[in-house]
Amino acid sequence: MPTSSNIRVDHQGEGRALVSITRPHRRNACDFAAWTDLKDTFESLGADPSVRLIVLTGAEGHFCAGDDVKAFSAVTDEAQKELWRARIQQCYAAVQAVPKPVIAAISGVCVGGGCSLAMCCDFRVGDATARIGVPVAKLGLVYPTIQLQRLAWLIGVSNTRRWVYEGALYDAAESHRVGYLDALTEGDVIAAAFAFGAHMGQAAPLSIAGSKAQLNAVLAGCIEQQRATLDAMVQRADRSEDFREAARAFAEKRPPVFRGR
Repeated sequence: MPTSSNIRVDHQGEGRALVSITRPHRRNACDFAAWTDLKDTFESLGADPSVRLIVLTGAEGHFCAGDDVKAFSAVTDEAQKELWRARIQQCYAAVQAVPKPVIAAISGVCVGGGCSLAMCCDFRVGDATARIGVPVAKLGLVYPTIQLQRLAWLIGVSNTRRWVYEGALYDAAESHRVGYLDALTEGDVIAAAFAFGAHMGQAAPLSIAGSKAQLNAVLAGCIEQQRATLDAMVQRADRSEDFREAARAFAEKRPPVFRGR
């Protein structure tokens, strides 16, 4: 398997972390090592109580061109190919499961696996250069079912049919119109993404974590299977120091200071 990887984490202060895919020579398409490091990075940030808000982006003008097809094609062993495919799904799951807000800051291409990666974030902010699409129909492939499900949640079934059947790339305005992009900016997309999530980064961490787990379970149709875990998160928040701090802050007419416990 390839061993090189280019995933960078920059801590911006005030609980903010910027995760960048830095493979501009491949328009930030990810090889096996990059998918692995991206997965590990999000698992690590998810477990770090000092991090309250994460922005995911790509270096030098492109978000992510998906899987590095050239690197994948060089793998000849079928077991290794299956491991690669599984690692991509594990990376998506790690991004989606982080118990704090994650915002994709999208410039340039956000295609195929890159489009899927951005969908695993909670929100997507794009600039005017963004080009988004799922070109499976032009490659003779079928989009993985779970990614198709996520796309349909975001933009609706009719728009999903059009995007998948046409296999085109859509500009920022169209992507915003159908609901793929939550916000557009004419300025710096990373700054816009952090601004979009500013209030979320100041919210109670236990509340964010519980709400995110609930919503993930709702969308995946597995509420009953996760009922005990979800109920425990509700009860933990009810008994938390943060809940007591919110009550004190309300009485004292000041902003609460949450500590995630």
